[in-house]
Amino acid sequence: MKHPEPTDPRRPVDAELTRWSRIYAGDQYYYGEEPGPVARRAVRYHRPHQPRGGTALDAGCGEGQDLAFLAERGYHATGVEFTPDGARKARLLLEERGLAGEVLHQDLRDLDASRQYDLVLAVNTVQFLGVDAPACLQRLMECVAPGGVLGLSMFGREPGDAPVRGTVAFVVFEELLARFQGWQRLEAAKLWQWNVQTDEPQAFVTLIARNAPPVRMLTRIG
Repeated sequence: MKHPEPTDPRRPVDAELTRWSRIYAGDQYYYGEEPGPVARRAVRYHRPHQPRGGTALDAGCGEGQDLAFLAERGYHATGVEFTPDGARKARLLLEERGLAGEVLHQDLRDLDASRQYDLVLAVNTVQFLGVDAPACLQRLMECVAPGGVLGLSMFGREPGDAPVRGTVAFVVFEELLARFQGWQRLEAAKLWQWNVQTDEPQAFVTLIARNAPPVRMLTRIG
């Protein structure tokens, strides 16, 4: 396979473009064809507030599993994917299921934050942007319309560990929660994934939050 040309040779993160292009080059769907748990739960939190769907962004949609799920649930769904094969397979999955959706072959670092969505997913995506990850996460937060929901997952780390190793960024769970002060933090978890080859754990954090002020319950005395 011919390696893709880097989007910008000054950016070391472009090594991820080559790696994920290889992963998505096969005929099979690398992660299968079913949506992931973060997408399912984010929709569950959002739908009571907007039963007929709305607009949705799958930031780093890969081969389109979560994107197709959003379209099936009635969302006007847009996927952004930086690998040519990932974008191609995402479009193919939508076509095979007879679903309408938009797939943009684009680098998330160039995402237009002026376009807002009712639901935004960033699943296993932001971490691969290295030193650009914090700015990209901020841009994704800005893409969430007032009252909208963001579903996020990425690699975690402990305080004192390096925030970037190679091309991969890591986040401290508590710092991630603090970033969403002023939002309704609906669900958050710190999980552990094991590398089956090295038998070493890697922290993985998830967060689902609504772009709305936290609800304060007042206690009536007397």
